This record gives sequence, C-alpha cells and structure tokens, in this order.
Amino acid sequence: MTRRILIVEDTPTIARVQKHIAISAGYEADLATSLAETKAFLANNTYFCAIVDFILPDAPNGEAIHFTVNSDIPTIVMTGNLDNQTKETVEKYPIIDYVTKENKQAYQYLKKQLIRLPRNEFVKVLVVDDSKQTRNYVSSLLARHKYNVLEASDGLEALEVLKENPDISVIITDNEMPNMNGEDLCSEIRLQYSNDEKAIIGISSSNALHLSARFIKRGANDYLRKPFNAEEFYCRLSQNVDMLEYIATIKRQANSDYLTGLPNRRYFFEFTNKSLMRKAAREAKAGLAMIDVDHFKSINDNYGHDAGDDVLKALAQAFGAHFVGQLTARLGGEEFAIYFENETPEESLKLLEKFRRYLDEHSAGLTEHNIHFTVSIGFCFTCSSNVDSLIKEADIKLYDAKQSGRNKIVCR
Repeated sequence: MTRRILIVEDTPTIARVQKHIAISAGYEADLATSLAETKAFLANNTYFCAIVDFILPDAPNGEAIHFTVNSDIPTIVMTGNLDNQTKETVEKYPIIDYVTKENKQAYQYLKKQLIRLPRNEFVKVLVVDDSKQTRNYVSSLLARHKYNVLEASDGLEALEVLKENPDISVIITDNEMPNMNGEDLCSEIRLQYSNDEKAIIGISSSNALHLSARFIKRGANDYLRKPFNAEEFYCRLSQNVDMLEYIATIKRQANSDYLTGLPNRRYFFEFTNKSLMRKAAREAKAGLAMIDVDHFKSINDNYGHDAGDDVLKALAQAFGAHFVGQLTARLGGEEFAIYFENETPEESLKLLEKFRRYLDEHSAGLTEHNIHFTVSIGFCFTCSSNVDSLIKEADIKLYDAKQSGRNKIVCR
C-alpha cells in the first residue's frame, strides 16, 4: 500500500528535495505552497503524515501546523531558524518532530523519520505504570508516532500481557509500582528474553541514587527520569527499536541461505539439535527427510548455472507452499533437509509424496527456462538426541532412492 504525504513548503528547491526524499521513502506526495492550498488538500485527501514549513506567505507564525495536527495527521515541522520563540510555538503542538533546514544531515534525518513511521505500526510497545495519567501520557506520545500500544498497571500484569503478546518489542516501565516494581519486572523479563530480543526502558520520578544503574544491571537497555523531555523520549525509543531491527537483520542474514532465502545449515543444526534433545528426554521420535535434485549437474551443464539457480529458488518456493509448520533448509548445493518435529511418519510421508508428485507434474512451469526436474528423497523416523545420526540415516535412504531410479521416496 502506497502511503500519501502532504508537503507544505513555499521554497521550490527545498520542496523538490523533500518530495524526492518522500518518494524514495515509499510515499506518494502532494505539495502545497501556502496555507490556502494546504486547507484545500486537507479537505479532499487523507494523509498518512505531513511535512510542514513553519513560515508561509499567508501563515508566518506556524499557523499551518494547527490544521494538519487538528486533522490527526502526524506532522514533522521544518524551519529555517529554530530560536527559542519558534521552539516554544512548535512545542505547543503534538507533532512528531521538528527539523531545521540548515544542512544535509537534517534531510537524512527527515528520511529516517519517514521510513520509521510505517514501520512503527508493526512495533508493539508495552507501557507499565500504576498511574493511569502517566500511562495515558506515554501512550499518547507513542500513538503520535504510530506505535502499537498496550498497557499494564504493574509488573505482574505486564508479565501476563507479555505472555499473551510475545511479539511485544519494547517495554517502558516505571519503577515504583505495587505487586511488582520495575526492577523486578526487568529481572523476570530477562529470564525469558535477551537484550537483543526485547528492549526495556526504565522510567522513574525517584531521586534515589544509582537507580539508573540498578535498572540497567537488572536488564534494562535504557533509562529516563520523569518528567522527561518528549524529544529525548522519542530519540531513545527510536534508537532501541533500530537496535532490535539491526540485530534481527544480522541474525536473519547469518541464518539464511543467500540464494533461496531458506534457513541455512547452521540454523538447521542449531534448531534441530535443541528440539531433538527435548524429545529424547521424553523418548519421543522425530522425522527427517533428505532431498536432492535429480541430475542437477546436467541442468547446469545444459542450461547454465543461472538456470540451475532458478531451479533451486523454485524448489525453495515449493517447500514454502507444501511444508508449512516444518523446518526446511538448504544444507548445500542441491541438497535440502526437512525436519518433522511433531508429525507421525504417515503424515510426513504423505506430505513428501504429495510434494514429489507436484514437482514431477508441474516443475517445468516453475522457472522461466521451463526445465522439468524431479527430486529423490530419503526419510527416517526415529528417536535421537542429535541431528547428525538422523541425517546419516536419511542420507543412506537418499542414496538408495538415487540408485534405484530417482524421483522416489525411500524410507526406513
């Protein structure tokens, strides 16, 4: 979905730069050069956000800000000079941010803010405070930046909310609360989630010495003293959300195969070994399939390596459609593995056979080179505490499938 932004700016060169930034950030942009034009655009369109110049020919004292804010449009104010009087006027409005036009860094910062806003809609933030007034204030700050907000009145309630919403990214917690205070809440959260999985920001009005250090030692990522400045609050929050995103990206890149996007060998071994250890403790069995593209060398030799890559990518997409809920990985070359954690052997074999038949009948239409390809599959189902023994056993069956004609499943 393309989001629409209203740019209010009377200087043509600056307006062009802002419009270029907005489009490069994924927005569809309308440009108003006066307050009158701004009113006309607002009357006829709905906007995701707005960039508003503080001084316009018919609005010399920031009057345009009133109209975008009153239309519930998240607003970024840009001004050439941010003196104290201008700053006081701007800060009276519930805006997202204000940016000066002085240097290139300001426009880089503007682009970053425009990229963050759509992202924030998918970021869940839990606000924990026994004061309803404080919860409402912090929640209103978050809503202004389009964060998805949940609330709790103490540490115990926060843990329940977190249990029901494990996709919460950030917890903002007061310290002085009944039942469970903020420091203890930090400790409880860190028993389940690491610093790179969930960010915790402690807040407190207490004058107690070393409270910020105690919060951080208990597992908080950051700390703010109440009453805090809204601008600093947003900067700290954005830094923590960015940090979580950077780490998630690094993990994803480290655990994914570069060509197919599937989990790679490293992630497959790590996940499967943990699962098998849990199952072995209960003497429970699990299934594993080794899958190999038949005559893959001939595909590369006859059609080229680009065509071979297309076959592997098509195969990965087919895995995604046929093995929802199972872990599928590329182990290397044209060799793939599927881990069946909770299925019976009958259910697993039924899924594998349906997949094998699908490729045999439809693979020619899965790549632009129209290459028909098949796979051989070796499957085993047993109790083991490590993945190496399962792979070894499934590999033997895969070899049998290759030797006995290919395009088939051989199982124990």
